[in-house]
Amino acid sequence: MQNTGLHAVSFSCRATKFMGCCGVFGGLLPSLVFAEPQHTEKMEQVGNFYFVKGNRHYYDAAHAPTQPGVPRFVPAPNGGDGPVAPNGKGAHSILPQPYFFSLQFKPVAQGGKFLADHGVYFNGWNISQLNANVGGGYKNGSAYTNWALLGLNLDMQRIAGIPGGQMHFIIDDVAGQGRSWEYNASDWSWINTWGNHDGLQVREFTWDQELFNKHLFILAGRSNPKGGEFEGSELYCQFATFLCSSPTTFTIDGSSPSFTVSSWSARVLIKPTASTYIKGGIWEVEPWVRAKNHNGWPGPDWGFDKAEGEFIPVEAGYHTDFTTDKYPRAYSLGFTYDTSIYSDPLYNTEHQVYALAGGKAQPRRGRTTVYAQAQQMIWKPDPNDTRGLIVFGSANFLTSGDGTVRNGFVAGLFDWGPFRSRPRDYVGLVFQSYLWNRKVVHSMNASLQAEGYRNQWNSSETMMELNYGLNVAPGVMATPYFEYIWNPDQLASSRVLPNVKYAAQVGLMVNFEINPGLNLPELHRYRK
Repeated sequence: MQNTGLHAVSFSCRATKFMGCCGVFGGLLPSLVFAEPQHTEKMEQVGNFYFVKGNRHYYDAAHAPTQPGVPRFVPAPNGGDGPVAPNGKGAHSILPQPYFFSLQFKPVAQGGKFLADHGVYFNGWNISQLNANVGGGYKNGSAYTNWALLGLNLDMQRIAGIPGGQMHFIIDDVAGQGRSWEYNASDWSWINTWGNHDGLQVREFTWDQELFNKHLFILAGRSNPKGGEFEGSELYCQFATFLCSSPTTFTIDGSSPSFTVSSWSARVLIKPTASTYIKGGIWEVEPWVRAKNHNGWPGPDWGFDKAEGEFIPVEAGYHTDFTTDKYPRAYSLGFTYDTSIYSDPLYNTEHQVYALAGGKAQPRRGRTTVYAQAQQMIWKPDPNDTRGLIVFGSANFLTSGDGTVRNGFVAGLFDWGPFRSRPRDYVGLVFQSYLWNRKVVHSMNASLQAEGYRNQWNSSETMMELNYGLNVAPGVMATPYFEYIWNPDQLASSRVLPNVKYAAQVGLMVNFEINPGLNLPELHRYRK
Protein backbone atom coordinates (compact mmCIF):
# COMPACT_ATOMS: atom_id res chain seq x y z
CA MET A 1 0.00 0.00 0.00
CA GLN A 2 3.03 2.28 0.12
CA ASN A 3 2.59 3.15 -3.57
CA THR A 4 -0.99 4.38 -3.20
CA GLY A 5 -0.14 8.09 -3.49
CA LEU A 6 2.02 7.48 -6.54
CA HIS A 7 -0.78 5.62 -8.29
CA ALA A 8 -3.26 8.35 -7.36
CA VAL A 9 -1.06 10.93 -9.08
CA SER A 10 -0.53 8.55 -12.01
CA PHE A 11 -4.26 8.04 -12.49
CA SER A 12 -5.13 11.73 -12.34
CA CYS A 13 -2.33 12.61 -14.79
CA ARG A 14 -3.28 9.87 -17.24
CA ALA A 15 -6.95 10.79 -17.07
CA THR A 16 -6.07 14.41 -17.77
CA LYS A 17 -3.93 13.46 -20.75
CA PHE A 18 -6.62 11.10 -22.01
CA MET A 19 -9.29 13.79 -21.87
CA GLY A 20 -7.08 16.52 -23.23
CA CYS A 21 -8.49 18.80 -20.52
CA CYS A 22 -10.07 18.61 -17.08
CA GLY A 23 -12.58 21.40 -17.56
CA VAL A 24 -15.73 19.30 -17.53
CA PHE A 25 -14.39 16.86 -14.96
CA GLY A 26 -13.06 19.47 -12.55
CA GLY A 27 -16.12 21.66 -12.93
CA LEU A 28 -18.41 18.78 -12.07
CA LEU A 29 -17.18 18.03 -8.56
CA PRO A 30 -14.05 19.99 -7.63
CA SER A 31 -14.59 19.82 -3.91
CA LEU A 32 -14.97 16.04 -3.95
CA VAL A 33 -12.20 15.23 -6.37
CA PHE A 34 -9.45 17.09 -4.59
CA ALA A 35 -10.54 16.52 -0.99
CA GLU A 36 -8.12 14.86 1.41
CA PRO A 37 -10.25 12.16 3.03
CA GLN A 38 -9.30 10.60 6.34
CA HIS A 39 -8.63 6.87 6.58
CA THR A 40 -11.52 5.50 8.60
CA GLU A 41 -10.11 1.99 8.68
CA LYS A 42 -6.90 0.23 7.76
CA MET A 43 -6.72 -0.89 4.13
CA GLU A 44 -5.85 -4.50 3.49
CA GLN A 45 -3.76 -5.82 0.59
CA VAL A 46 -5.96 -7.16 -2.20
CA GLY A 47 -5.68 -10.92 -2.38
CA ASN A 48 -5.93 -13.40 -5.24
CA PHE A 49 -8.49 -13.01 -7.96
CA TYR A 50 -9.19 -16.68 -7.43
CA PHE A 51 -9.31 -18.45 -4.13
CA VAL A 52 -7.43 -21.48 -2.79
CA LYS A 53 -7.55 -22.86 0.74
CA GLY A 54 -9.65 -20.01 2.04
CA ASN A 55 -7.43 -17.18 0.75
CA ARG A 56 -10.39 -14.94 -0.01
CA HIS A 57 -11.07 -11.25 0.50
CA TYR A 58 -14.28 -9.34 -0.08
CA TYR A 59 -12.43 -6.82 -2.25
CA ASP A 60 -11.86 -9.48 -4.88
CA ALA A 61 -15.52 -10.11 -5.58
CA ALA A 62 -15.44 -8.03 -8.75
CA HIS A 63 -17.69 -10.13 -10.98
CA ALA A 64 -19.45 -7.91 -13.41
CA PRO A 65 -23.02 -8.16 -14.49
CA THR A 66 -24.53 -4.75 -15.02
CA GLN A 67 -27.44 -2.69 -16.18
CA PRO A 68 -29.88 -3.81 -18.89
CA GLY A 69 -30.01 -0.30 -20.39
CA VAL A 70 -27.39 -0.76 -23.12
CA PRO A 71 -27.72 0.07 -26.85
CA ARG A 72 -30.64 -1.76 -28.38
CA PHE A 73 -29.91 -4.52 -30.87
CA VAL A 74 -33.44 -5.86 -30.52
CA PRO A 75 -36.48 -3.88 -29.38
CA ALA A 76 -36.63 -3.48 -25.63
CA PRO A 77 -37.97 -6.74 -24.16
CA ASN A 78 -40.43 -4.78 -22.07
CA GLY A 79 -41.61 -2.46 -24.81
CA GLY A 80 -39.84 0.63 -23.57
CA ASP A 81 -38.73 1.82 -26.98
CA GLY A 82 -42.10 1.37 -28.66
CA PRO A 83 -42.56 0.18 -32.23
CA VAL A 84 -40.08 1.33 -34.85
CA ALA A 85 -41.80 3.49 -37.44
CA PRO A 86 -41.80 1.98 -40.95
CA ASN A 87 -39.27 3.72 -43.19
CA GLY A 88 -38.69 1.28 -46.03
CA LYS A 89 -35.12 0.45 -44.95
CA GLY A 90 -35.54 -1.29 -41.64
CA ALA A 91 -38.15 -3.36 -39.83
CA HIS A 92 -40.87 -2.58 -37.31
CA SER A 93 -43.09 -4.41 -34.85
CA ILE A 94 -46.34 -5.29 -36.57
CA LEU A 95 -47.98 -7.46 -33.90
CA PRO A 96 -49.26 -6.45 -30.44
CA GLN A 97 -48.03 -8.22 -27.30
CA PRO A 98 -50.81 -9.63 -25.09
CA TYR A 99 -50.32 -8.64 -21.44
CA PHE A 100 -51.77 -10.09 -18.25
CA PHE A 101 -51.99 -6.68 -16.56
CA SER A 102 -50.65 -3.13 -16.77
CA LEU A 103 -49.18 -0.71 -14.24
CA GLN A 104 -49.46 2.28 -16.54
CA PHE A 105 -51.67 5.11 -15.28
CA LYS A 106 -52.37 8.31 -17.16
CA PRO A 107 -51.54 10.77 -14.32
CA VAL A 108 -48.10 9.13 -13.82
CA ALA A 109 -47.37 9.22 -17.54
CA GLN A 110 -48.47 12.86 -17.75
CA GLY A 111 -46.22 13.72 -14.80
CA GLY A 112 -43.29 12.04 -16.54
CA LYS A 113 -43.96 13.97 -19.74
CA PHE A 114 -44.14 17.25 -17.82
CA LEU A 115 -40.76 16.60 -16.20
CA ALA A 116 -39.21 15.54 -19.52
CA ASP A 117 -40.43 18.76 -21.13
CA HIS A 118 -38.33 20.53 -18.50
CA GLY A 119 -35.29 18.29 -18.99
CA VAL A 120 -35.77 15.89 -16.07
CA TYR A 121 -35.93 12.13 -16.64
CA PHE A 122 -36.05 9.16 -14.31
CA ASN A 123 -35.06 5.58 -15.01
CA GLY A 124 -34.61 2.42 -12.98
CA TRP A 125 -35.63 -1.13 -12.34
CA ASN A 126 -36.00 -3.83 -9.73
CA ILE A 127 -34.71 -7.35 -10.41
CA SER A 128 -35.51 -10.23 -8.08
CA GLN A 129 -34.05 -13.67 -8.57
CA LEU A 130 -34.37 -17.06 -6.90
CA ASN A 131 -31.79 -19.71 -7.81
CA ALA A 132 -31.67 -23.36 -6.69
CA ASN A 133 -28.94 -25.94 -7.16
CA VAL A 134 -30.80 -29.21 -7.78
CA GLY A 135 -27.97 -31.59 -8.65
CA GLY A 136 -24.21 -31.97 -8.52
CA GLY A 137 -21.93 -29.32 -7.07
CA TYR A 138 -21.40 -29.48 -3.33
CA LYS A 139 -25.00 -29.78 -2.19
CA ASN A 140 -28.56 -28.80 -3.01
CA GLY A 141 -29.70 -25.37 -1.86
CA SER A 142 -31.07 -22.02 -2.95
CA ALA A 143 -30.08 -18.34 -2.95
CA TYR A 144 -32.13 -15.18 -3.40
CA THR A 145 -31.11 -11.65 -4.27
CA ASN A 146 -32.72 -8.33 -5.15
CA TRP A 147 -31.24 -5.43 -7.09
CA ALA A 148 -33.00 -2.06 -7.15
CA LEU A 149 -31.75 0.92 -9.14
CA LEU A 150 -32.97 4.51 -9.53
CA GLY A 151 -31.49 7.04 -11.89
CA LEU A 152 -31.92 10.77 -12.49
CA ASN A 153 -30.93 12.07 -15.93
CA LEU A 154 -30.85 15.77 -16.76
CA ASP A 155 -31.00 17.34 -20.22
CA MET A 156 -28.80 20.36 -19.60
CA GLN A 157 -29.80 22.03 -22.85
CA ARG A 158 -33.37 22.32 -21.62
CA ILE A 159 -32.38 23.12 -18.04
CA ALA A 160 -29.44 25.48 -18.50
CA GLY A 161 -29.09 26.11 -22.22
CA ILE A 162 -25.94 23.97 -22.59
CA PRO A 163 -26.17 22.28 -26.02
CA GLY A 164 -25.45 18.55 -25.94
CA GLY A 165 -24.94 18.43 -22.17
CA GLN A 166 -26.40 15.73 -19.93
CA MET A 167 -25.93 14.71 -16.29
CA HIS A 168 -26.48 11.18 -15.01
CA PHE A 169 -26.88 10.22 -11.36
CA ILE A 170 -27.69 6.60 -10.51
CA ILE A 171 -27.84 4.82 -7.16
CA ASP A 172 -28.49 1.14 -6.58
CA ASP A 173 -29.05 -1.25 -3.72
CA VAL A 174 -28.23 -4.95 -3.61
CA ALA A 175 -29.68 -7.21 -0.92
CA GLY A 176 -29.84 -10.95 -0.34
CA GLN A 177 -27.46 -13.84 -0.68
CA GLY A 178 -26.87 -13.44 -4.39
CA ARG A 179 -24.20 -16.14 -4.66
CA SER A 180 -24.54 -19.86 -5.11
CA TRP A 181 -20.96 -21.19 -5.17
CA GLU A 182 -21.41 -22.88 -1.80
CA TYR A 183 -24.03 -25.05 -3.54
CA ASN A 184 -22.89 -25.42 -7.16
CA ALA A 185 -19.11 -25.21 -6.41
CA SER A 186 -18.54 -22.65 -9.19
CA ASP A 187 -17.16 -19.26 -8.19
CA TRP A 188 -17.79 -17.79 -11.65
CA SER A 189 -21.42 -18.80 -11.93
CA TRP A 190 -23.53 -16.30 -10.01
CA ILE A 191 -26.99 -14.89 -9.92
CA ASN A 192 -27.39 -12.20 -12.58
CA THR A 193 -28.01 -9.35 -10.16
CA TRP A 194 -25.34 -10.27 -7.64
CA GLY A 195 -23.25 -7.45 -6.26
CA ASN A 196 -20.00 -7.75 -4.38
CA HIS A 197 -21.75 -6.58 -1.23
CA ASP A 198 -25.10 -5.48 0.10
CA GLY A 199 -25.84 -1.83 0.61
CA LEU A 200 -26.57 1.45 -1.15
CA GLN A 201 -24.01 2.46 -3.78
CA VAL A 202 -23.45 5.21 -6.34
CA ARG A 203 -23.63 3.52 -9.73
CA GLU A 204 -22.92 6.67 -11.77
CA PHE A 205 -22.38 10.41 -11.34
CA THR A 206 -21.22 11.88 -14.66
CA TRP A 207 -21.31 14.75 -17.10
CA ASP A 208 -22.02 13.56 -20.66
CA GLN A 209 -21.14 16.09 -23.39
CA GLU A 210 -22.01 15.77 -27.09
CA LEU A 211 -19.93 17.83 -29.57
CA PHE A 212 -19.57 18.35 -33.33
CA ASN A 213 -23.10 17.32 -34.31
CA LYS A 214 -23.08 13.92 -32.57
CA HIS A 215 -19.61 12.90 -33.72
CA LEU A 216 -17.84 13.25 -30.33
CA PHE A 217 -19.06 12.35 -26.85
CA ILE A 218 -17.11 12.89 -23.62
CA LEU A 219 -18.20 11.21 -20.39
CA ALA A 220 -16.46 12.20 -17.15
CA GLY A 221 -17.09 11.55 -13.48
CA ARG A 222 -17.79 8.36 -11.60
CA SER A 223 -18.91 5.53 -13.85
CA ASN A 224 -18.43 1.86 -14.69
CA PRO A 225 -17.00 0.42 -17.94
CA LYS A 226 -19.39 -2.55 -17.88
CA GLY A 227 -22.74 -0.83 -18.27
CA GLY A 228 -22.78 -1.30 -22.03
CA GLU A 229 -19.63 0.79 -22.46
CA PHE A 230 -17.16 -1.95 -23.45
CA GLU A 231 -17.81 -5.46 -24.81
CA GLY A 232 -21.46 -5.02 -23.90
CA SER A 233 -24.66 -6.30 -25.43
CA GLU A 234 -28.28 -5.96 -24.40
CA LEU A 235 -28.68 -9.63 -25.35
CA TYR A 236 -26.44 -10.70 -22.46
CA CYS A 237 -28.71 -9.18 -19.84
CA GLN A 238 -31.64 -11.28 -20.98
CA PHE A 239 -29.89 -14.25 -19.36
CA ALA A 240 -30.16 -14.89 -15.63
CA THR A 241 -26.69 -16.25 -14.82
CA PHE A 242 -23.00 -15.59 -15.46
CA LEU A 243 -23.20 -13.13 -18.37
CA CYS A 244 -24.90 -9.72 -17.98
CA SER A 245 -23.73 -7.48 -19.57
CA SER A 246 -20.18 -8.36 -20.57
CA PRO A 247 -18.50 -11.75 -21.04
CA THR A 248 -17.18 -12.83 -17.66
CA THR A 249 -13.57 -12.99 -18.84
CA PHE A 250 -13.70 -9.22 -19.34
CA THR A 251 -14.01 -9.01 -15.55
CA ILE A 252 -11.92 -11.95 -14.38
CA ASP A 253 -8.75 -10.70 -16.06
CA GLY A 254 -9.08 -7.06 -15.03
CA SER A 255 -9.60 -4.79 -12.03
CA SER A 256 -12.37 -2.48 -13.22
CA PRO A 257 -15.03 -1.57 -10.62
CA SER A 258 -17.52 -4.24 -9.66
CA PHE A 259 -20.86 -3.72 -11.32
CA THR A 260 -22.76 -2.10 -8.46
CA VAL A 261 -20.28 0.73 -7.90
CA SER A 262 -18.24 3.31 -9.79
CA SER A 263 -14.83 4.97 -9.77
CA TRP A 264 -13.37 8.14 -11.26
CA SER A 265 -13.16 7.88 -15.01
CA ALA A 266 -13.11 9.55 -18.39
CA ARG A 267 -14.40 8.08 -21.65
CA VAL A 268 -14.22 9.49 -25.19
CA LEU A 269 -16.54 8.19 -27.92
CA ILE A 270 -15.92 9.14 -31.57
CA LYS A 271 -18.60 8.35 -34.18
CA PRO A 272 -17.35 8.81 -37.77
CA THR A 273 -20.79 7.62 -38.94
CA ALA A 274 -24.03 6.67 -37.26
CA SER A 275 -23.05 2.98 -37.41
CA THR A 276 -19.33 3.14 -36.61
CA TYR A 277 -17.47 4.15 -33.48
CA ILE A 278 -14.10 4.27 -31.76
CA LYS A 279 -13.94 4.74 -28.01
CA GLY A 280 -11.50 4.54 -25.16
CA GLY A 281 -11.50 5.27 -21.47
CA ILE A 282 -9.52 5.24 -18.25
CA TRP A 283 -10.95 4.04 -14.92
CA GLU A 284 -9.41 4.36 -11.51
CA VAL A 285 -8.63 0.97 -9.97
CA GLU A 286 -9.62 1.37 -6.34
CA PRO A 287 -10.43 -1.64 -4.13
CA TRP A 288 -11.86 0.70 -1.48
CA VAL A 289 -15.05 1.20 -3.50
CA ARG A 290 -15.91 -2.44 -2.93
CA ALA A 291 -16.32 -1.90 0.78
CA LYS A 292 -19.95 -1.82 1.85
CA ASN A 293 -21.74 1.41 0.96
CA HIS A 294 -18.43 3.02 -0.14
CA ASN A 295 -17.64 3.22 3.58
CA GLY A 296 -20.25 5.97 3.75
CA TRP A 297 -21.30 7.96 0.71
CA PRO A 298 -19.58 9.90 -0.72
CA GLY A 299 -17.00 8.48 1.64
CA PRO A 300 -13.20 8.29 1.65
CA ASP A 301 -13.16 6.54 -1.73
CA TRP A 302 -14.07 9.80 -3.49
CA GLY A 303 -10.49 11.02 -3.40
CA PHE A 304 -7.62 9.86 -5.61
CA ASP A 305 -5.42 8.79 -2.71
CA LYS A 306 -6.59 5.16 -2.74
CA ALA A 307 -6.01 4.55 -6.46
CA GLU A 308 -3.90 1.46 -7.11
CA GLY A 309 -3.65 1.71 -10.87
CA GLU A 310 -5.72 2.27 -14.00
CA PHE A 311 -7.99 0.13 -16.15
CA ILE A 312 -7.81 1.31 -19.79
CA PRO A 313 -10.12 -0.23 -22.42
CA VAL A 314 -10.26 0.71 -26.13
CA GLU A 315 -12.85 -0.53 -28.64
CA ALA A 316 -13.84 -0.03 -32.27
CA GLY A 317 -17.00 -1.36 -33.83
CA TYR A 318 -19.87 -1.33 -36.29
CA HIS A 319 -23.54 -1.80 -35.42
CA THR A 320 -27.00 -1.32 -36.88
CA ASP A 321 -30.54 -1.51 -35.53
CA PHE A 322 -34.07 -1.92 -36.83
CA THR A 323 -34.38 1.71 -37.93
CA THR A 324 -32.08 1.10 -40.92
CA ASP A 325 -31.45 -2.65 -41.12
CA LYS A 326 -33.95 -5.47 -41.50
CA TYR A 327 -31.32 -7.88 -40.12
CA PRO A 328 -29.37 -5.87 -37.49
CA ARG A 329 -25.76 -6.73 -36.75
CA ALA A 330 -22.92 -5.66 -34.46
CA TYR A 331 -19.17 -6.33 -34.56
CA SER A 332 -16.39 -5.02 -32.34
CA LEU A 333 -12.70 -5.43 -31.52
CA GLY A 334 -11.22 -4.32 -28.21
CA PHE A 335 -8.13 -4.13 -26.01
CA THR A 336 -7.67 -3.66 -22.26
CA TYR A 337 -4.62 -2.63 -20.23
CA ASP A 338 -4.68 -2.97 -16.44
CA THR A 339 -1.80 -1.36 -14.52
CA SER A 340 -2.87 -2.43 -11.03
CA ILE A 341 -1.18 -4.86 -8.65
CA TYR A 342 -2.57 -8.37 -8.42
CA SER A 343 -1.50 -11.64 -6.81
CA ASP A 344 0.44 -14.27 -8.73
CA PRO A 345 -1.83 -17.31 -9.26
CA LEU A 346 0.85 -19.79 -8.18
CA TYR A 347 3.87 -18.46 -6.31
CA ASN A 348 4.46 -16.81 -2.96
CA THR A 349 7.08 -14.12 -2.34
CA GLU A 350 9.75 -16.84 -1.95
CA HIS A 351 8.82 -18.27 -5.38
CA GLN A 352 7.35 -21.36 -3.74
CA VAL A 353 3.98 -22.87 -4.63
CA TYR A 354 1.57 -20.90 -2.47
CA ALA A 355 -1.00 -23.70 -2.06
CA LEU A 356 1.68 -25.95 -0.52
CA ALA A 357 4.06 -23.57 1.25
CA GLY A 358 1.66 -20.82 2.30
CA GLY A 359 3.05 -17.35 2.94
CA LYS A 360 2.06 -14.27 0.97
CA ALA A 361 1.21 -14.35 -2.71
CA GLN A 362 3.82 -12.82 -4.97
CA PRO A 363 2.63 -9.36 -6.18
CA ARG A 364 2.43 -8.81 -9.93
CA ARG A 365 1.60 -5.73 -11.98
CA GLY A 366 0.18 -5.28 -15.47
CA ARG A 367 -2.20 -7.35 -17.62
CA THR A 368 -3.45 -6.94 -21.18
CA THR A 369 -6.25 -8.63 -23.09
CA VAL A 370 -7.82 -8.47 -26.55
CA TYR A 371 -11.38 -9.39 -27.47
CA ALA A 372 -13.69 -9.77 -30.46
CA GLN A 373 -17.46 -9.72 -30.42
CA ALA A 374 -20.17 -10.35 -33.03
CA GLN A 375 -23.94 -10.70 -33.24
CA GLN A 376 -26.25 -10.98 -36.23
CA MET A 377 -29.94 -11.60 -36.87
CA ILE A 378 -29.87 -14.49 -39.34
CA TRP A 379 -33.50 -15.53 -39.88
CA LYS A 380 -36.97 -13.95 -39.69
CA PRO A 381 -40.44 -15.29 -40.45
CA ASP A 382 -41.31 -11.88 -41.94
CA PRO A 383 -38.53 -9.60 -43.27
CA ASN A 384 -40.50 -6.50 -42.26
CA ASP A 385 -41.07 -7.62 -38.65
CA THR A 386 -38.64 -7.56 -35.72
CA ARG A 387 -39.18 -11.20 -34.76
CA GLY A 388 -36.28 -13.50 -35.60
CA LEU A 389 -33.27 -15.58 -34.64
CA ILE A 390 -30.00 -13.96 -33.57
CA VAL A 391 -26.62 -15.68 -33.30
CA PHE A 392 -23.98 -14.07 -31.08
CA GLY A 393 -20.56 -14.76 -29.63
CA SER A 394 -17.33 -13.34 -28.23
CA ALA A 395 -13.76 -14.37 -27.57
CA ASN A 396 -11.36 -12.92 -24.97
CA PHE A 397 -7.63 -13.63 -24.92
CA LEU A 398 -5.07 -12.87 -22.21
CA THR A 399 -2.05 -11.39 -24.01
CA SER A 400 0.25 -10.50 -21.09
CA GLY A 401 0.39 -10.95 -17.34
CA ASP A 402 -1.14 -13.79 -15.33
CA GLY A 403 -4.89 -13.40 -15.31
CA THR A 404 -6.99 -16.28 -14.03
CA VAL A 405 -8.42 -17.12 -17.47
CA ARG A 406 -6.13 -17.72 -20.44
CA ASN A 407 -8.95 -17.66 -23.03
CA GLY A 408 -12.72 -17.20 -22.65
CA PHE A 409 -15.49 -17.84 -25.18
CA VAL A 410 -19.22 -17.10 -25.45
CA ALA A 411 -21.63 -18.52 -28.06
CA GLY A 412 -25.40 -18.34 -28.12
CA LEU A 413 -28.74 -18.14 -29.90
CA PHE A 414 -31.52 -15.69 -29.10
CA ASP A 415 -35.00 -16.14 -30.59
CA TRP A 416 -36.86 -12.83 -30.37
CA GLY A 417 -40.63 -13.37 -30.57
CA PRO A 418 -40.67 -17.17 -30.83
CA PHE A 419 -44.46 -17.20 -31.25
CA ARG A 420 -46.49 -14.93 -33.51
CA SER A 421 -49.02 -14.57 -30.71
CA ARG A 422 -46.30 -13.32 -28.29
CA PRO A 423 -43.89 -11.14 -30.28
CA ARG A 424 -42.07 -9.70 -27.22
CA ASP A 425 -41.26 -12.98 -25.50
CA TYR A 426 -37.92 -14.64 -26.17
CA VAL A 427 -36.02 -17.92 -25.90
CA GLY A 428 -32.31 -17.79 -25.11
CA LEU A 429 -29.52 -20.36 -25.21
CA VAL A 430 -25.93 -19.49 -24.31
CA PHE A 431 -22.65 -21.27 -23.57
CA GLN A 432 -19.61 -19.74 -21.88
CA SER A 433 -16.24 -21.50 -21.49
CA TYR A 434 -13.07 -20.60 -19.61
CA LEU A 435 -9.65 -22.07 -20.36
CA TRP A 436 -7.72 -21.49 -17.16
CA ASN A 437 -4.21 -20.09 -16.86
CA ARG A 438 -1.68 -22.92 -16.46
CA LYS A 439 -0.54 -21.39 -13.15
CA VAL A 440 -4.10 -21.63 -11.82
CA VAL A 441 -4.28 -25.29 -12.89
CA HIS A 442 -0.93 -25.99 -11.19
CA SER A 443 -2.06 -24.26 -8.00
CA MET A 444 -5.37 -26.13 -7.82
CA ASN A 445 -3.63 -29.46 -8.42
CA ALA A 446 -1.22 -28.58 -5.61
CA SER A 447 -4.17 -27.83 -3.36
CA LEU A 448 -5.67 -31.26 -4.13
CA GLN A 449 -2.28 -32.82 -3.43
CA ALA A 450 -2.10 -31.03 -0.08
CA GLU A 451 -5.44 -32.61 0.86
CA GLY A 452 -4.08 -36.07 0.01
CA TYR A 453 -5.84 -36.52 -3.35
CA ARG A 454 -4.27 -37.71 -6.59
CA ASN A 455 -7.01 -36.24 -8.76
CA GLN A 456 -6.30 -33.57 -11.36
CA TRP A 457 -8.25 -30.31 -11.51
CA ASN A 458 -9.86 -29.71 -14.88
CA SER A 459 -8.23 -27.03 -17.03
CA SER A 460 -11.55 -25.66 -18.33
CA GLU A 461 -15.09 -24.86 -17.17
CA THR A 462 -18.21 -24.55 -19.34
CA MET A 463 -21.64 -23.18 -18.42
CA MET A 464 -24.90 -23.38 -20.33
CA GLU A 465 -28.16 -21.51 -19.75
CA LEU A 466 -31.52 -22.08 -21.43
CA ASN A 467 -34.36 -19.68 -20.59
CA TYR A 468 -37.73 -18.32 -21.63
CA GLY A 469 -38.56 -14.65 -21.20
CA LEU A 470 -42.28 -14.13 -20.60
CA ASN A 471 -43.32 -10.49 -21.06
CA VAL A 472 -46.25 -10.54 -18.63
CA ALA A 473 -46.93 -6.77 -18.58
CA PRO A 474 -45.45 -3.53 -19.90
CA GLY A 475 -42.12 -3.32 -18.11
CA VAL A 476 -42.44 -6.71 -16.40
CA MET A 477 -40.52 -9.78 -17.57
CA ALA A 478 -40.57 -13.18 -15.81
CA THR A 479 -37.74 -15.47 -16.91
CA PRO A 480 -37.53 -19.09 -15.74
CA TYR A 481 -34.22 -20.76 -16.59
CA PHE A 482 -32.09 -23.88 -16.41
CA GLU A 483 -28.30 -23.83 -16.03
CA TYR A 484 -25.81 -26.67 -16.35
CA ILE A 485 -22.13 -26.39 -15.39
CA TRP A 486 -19.38 -28.72 -16.55
CA ASN A 487 -16.37 -28.94 -14.19
CA PRO A 488 -17.32 -26.36 -11.51
CA ASP A 489 -14.13 -24.46 -10.68
CA GLN A 490 -14.24 -24.52 -6.82
CA LEU A 491 -12.09 -21.37 -6.82
CA ALA A 492 -14.00 -19.84 -3.90
CA SER A 493 -13.78 -22.91 -1.71
CA SER A 494 -11.54 -23.22 1.34
CA ARG A 495 -11.11 -26.91 0.50
CA VAL A 496 -10.93 -28.29 -3.05
CA LEU A 497 -12.73 -31.62 -3.45
CA PRO A 498 -12.20 -34.28 -6.09
CA ASN A 499 -14.89 -35.60 -8.45
CA VAL A 500 -17.03 -32.44 -8.55
CA LYS A 501 -17.87 -32.82 -12.23
CA TYR A 502 -21.13 -30.93 -12.74
CA ALA A 503 -23.87 -28.79 -11.25
CA ALA A 504 -27.47 -28.22 -12.37
CA GLN A 505 -29.53 -25.17 -11.38
CA VAL A 506 -33.03 -23.84 -11.97
CA GLY A 507 -34.40 -20.43 -11.13
CA LEU A 508 -36.70 -17.52 -11.83
CA MET A 509 -35.78 -13.89 -12.53
CA VAL A 510 -38.44 -11.14 -12.41
CA ASN A 511 -37.48 -7.77 -13.87
CA PHE A 512 -39.53 -4.58 -13.54
CA GLU A 513 -38.33 -1.55 -15.52
CA ILE A 514 -40.00 1.68 -14.48
CA ASN A 515 -39.89 3.49 -17.84
CA PRO A 516 -41.92 1.01 -19.91
CA GLY A 517 -43.77 -0.15 -16.79
CA LEU A 518 -45.08 3.33 -15.91
CA ASN A 519 -44.94 4.76 -19.45
CA LEU A 520 -42.26 7.31 -18.55
CA PRO A 521 -40.01 8.97 -21.17
CA GLU A 522 -36.31 8.13 -21.11
CA LEU A 523 -33.37 10.38 -22.00
CA HIS A 524 -31.43 8.88 -24.90
CA ARG A 525 -27.69 8.58 -24.42
CA TYR A 526 -24.93 7.38 -26.74
CA ARG A 527 -22.62 4.52 -25.80
CA LYS A 528 -21.80 3.29 -29.32
